[in-house]
Amino acid sequence: MRFIPLLLITLATASAQTDVGKLLEEGMRGAVAGLAPVPEADKSEILKITAEVLAKHMTFRSDGTESAFCTVSGRQQIEWKKFVVSHIQTQPVTEADRLNGVSKRYLVSFSCDAHRSWDSKKNAWGQWYPIGCVLFPPGISIEWKGGKWIPSESDQIKHFIPGPGQSVIAAKPEAKSQGLPPGMTRGK
Repeated sequence: MRFIPLLLITLATASAQTDVGKLLEEGMRGAVAGLAPVPEADKSEILKITAEVLAKHMTFRSDGTESAFCTVSGRQQIEWKKFVVSHIQTQPVTEADRLNGVSKRYLVSFSCDAHRSWDSKKNAWGQWYPIGCVLFPPGISIEWKGGKWIPSESDQIKHFIPGPGQSVIAAKPEAKSQGLPPGMTRGK
């Protein structure tokens, strides 16, 4: 009689391990999807959408620097040196995503050579740091939904508005159609 509860416990444990195995396998499928190359047609459209999103939040200057005001607490000026799209990675699309009309998703990652911010107490620029501004998002997500590309702007990016300087996009309106604005390059 004691054998039956032991058998049930053993079967339940084996079943749970199988379920865990299935969950891990699904996670691995998602990870493998992230390694898939981005089709060139998608890459071109993704870069164009990324440029449009960034142009609403940053000024791209002809000298290779970018500027913005961060409005998280006041209006702090930030500058970047060689702000780039460093990577475009395919993201997994779940069954729930498909049911909601999403058939593709990509993560566009940013990087830069350095950034600095204006110190209003010293009335001078702070030092350059060899990383991006921690207040600016490290990337954006772009989805193919309902036959069009939809960028997902994080709450972080909404706190940035274009900074001072002549925008290369304003100087060359056709730049938007060429993908990234002049002065911004895609990292290697």
